[in-house]
Amino acid sequence: MRGKLKQGKQKSHTVAVVGDKVRFLVIDDKEGVIEEVLPRTNKISRMASRRAGGHIEQVIMANLDQVVVVQSVTEPTPTAGFVDRLLISGERYKVPAVLCVNKCDLDESAIDNPAWDYYNNLDCTVIYTSAENGLGVSQLREQLSDRISLLVGASGTGKSSLISAVMPGLELRVSEVTEKTGLGRHTTTRTELFPIGDGFIADSAGIRGFDPWGIEPEDLSGYFPDFFEHSAKCRFSSCIHENEPDCGVKRAVSSGSLPEWRYKAYLLLLKQLRERLSEKSVRYRKKR
Repeated sequence: MRGKLKQGKQKSHTVAVVGDKVRFLVIDDKEGVIEEVLPRTNKISRMASRRAGGHIEQVIMANLDQVVVVQSVTEPTPTAGFVDRLLISGERYKVPAVLCVNKCDLDESAIDNPAWDYYNNLDCTVIYTSAENGLGVSQLREQLSDRISLLVGASGTGKSSLISAVMPGLELRVSEVTEKTGLGRHTTTRTELFPIGDGFIADSAGIRGFDPWGIEPEDLSGYFPDFFEHSAKCRFSSCIHENEPDCGVKRAVSSGSLPEWRYKAYLLLLKQLRERLSEKSVRYRKKR
């Protein structure tokens, strides 16, 4: 990487990421240098972890056709709100989303969970899979072929196993869920591209948290399309569906026309976005 690309105030956790198109200067048969990172058509990004700088953008992948969110029905237990946050990031940067409900062989009844079907109404393709018995593998392969896709999910949800099932012969390392924590170990330590047809699959390192980048708390409800019909019935046009009286969204939750789990995912993310902004403000005052 040219040193000039790293100069100036740090705006992003990494200058170039998987999926970026770059201008590359060949020096000899073993070495070269990235001269320029070309403009991105889209991206999936989140706030970097607090240890990595807090309120700094961390781009996971750029220039992709779809993001595939992998959730296991069990081992580990699905992370509440995780799918919702990836859908928000996809909507933010115009990246279509696919939900892969994996490890269905461990609990066949989980397929009937209405929460999974709910995402179908949010323009999210839902595929039920099992790398163990082959359920949904051909459907997933068709969904991935000839597209540039990012697979993202917590450690242990089976991303690498699914890629190996879709593309036999890769023999990727896979992780097991520990009995002590109920969580998976990090096996994939970096995002790596694998060709499939005329496209690519990016297998990313497992992540446990995802705070979407570039969204202000007061704008968050705009990324919940299932809120729109109900928010039109709020008394105040500036309603953020939290503590305001005569809120159409809260009425919809009370009546059952809007799932309570979906509303809780919204409230939790709203709270955490505010906390991040507060932390940023404190750091700014300390620097001054």
